[in-house]
Amino acid sequence: MDNSLTAPIIDAHGHTLDLAFKSGSKLHQDLGGLTDVPLMRAGGVAAQLTACWVPDAEIGGPHGSRHPLQEVLRIIDYLHRQLEGEAGEYALLATTADHIEEAHKSGKVAFVLGLEGGDALKGDLSVLRTLYRLGLRHLGLVHEGRNALGTATQVWDGPTMRLYDSEVDPPGRLTEAGRQVIGEMNRLGMLVDITHMVEACFWDALEVARAPVIATHGNARALRDTVRYLSDDQLRAVAATGGLICPSPMPLGPGGETASLEMLLDHIDYIVALVGSAHVGFGTDLLDQLNARPVGLEDIGESQNIVEGLQQRGHQAEAINGIMGGNFIRVFREVAG
Repeated sequence: MDNSLTAPIIDAHGHTLDLAFKSGSKLHQDLGGLTDVPLMRAGGVAAQLTACWVPDAEIGGPHGSRHPLQEVLRIIDYLHRQLEGEAGEYALLATTADHIEEAHKSGKVAFVLGLEGGDALKGDLSVLRTLYRLGLRHLGLVHEGRNALGTATQVWDGPTMRLYDSEVDPPGRLTEAGRQVIGEMNRLGMLVDITHMVEACFWDALEVARAPVIATHGNARALRDTVRYLSDDQLRAVAATGGLICPSPMPLGPGGETASLEMLLDHIDYIVALVGSAHVGFGTDLLDQLNARPVGLEDIGESQNIVEGLQQRGHQAEAINGIMGGNFIRVFREVAG
């Protein structure tokens, strides 16, 4: 491992918790996929914002749950029970930046508990507060379709998913419930994730937010023209909040790119040149064997390849430390403590 890297390596968007829960495995075991605790420890990854993904069946799509809040609670209960047992020797729940640094020093993996898509809330602030008390420190308000909080860049036409089209679809604004959720997240100290928002919803969210926001897996639209990616104006706006943009090696949305380390580095380079390295991280969005293995970043255990790639592209040690995790620590400390 590179001795010049002093900051903890932090994956701003992964699915280790989801995968472990759904497989019925123990949290600290080899899950046979692209991300798990043994792989993270092997790759020197100190923390992952692990996102629970539980869509609501009422919104559409084949993966929805008829009882999304119950499912979210089951996943969180699984996490707590695992950490109270043997998995607690290898991992911990991070609700503050200090917890991540503690994991980094002790060789454990810190999980920042997140929720990808606010479907389970149904706009209810009491649910948000309860999930916060259980350890939730992140929320991506939308993921697929239109929920009680806002509209996502991918929508359902019956069983078929397609990209949102502002020429055809209803206006995709942040709802009043979405505004209230962001206000309460700011009060509690939770990361507001603007990933997956259509552009109108994005701008509404930034108008409401009173703390740094994050794009946990957001790439540059200038490198590929798709509504799933962020325009230069959006990238600048996230940075202006003091927030963080975390490109992914996985193509976001259908077609156009090959999952690869080089793709990730291209987006990092572009965003660093636009807004500065202090506002850039990375979010792998690695799932399981059903997903393509990014060329050059076959699994989370190869995270050191990102460091080497950044070095080869001329980034200096201070910038690399920030991109690999230091910037996430700064933003998480400012927002959550």
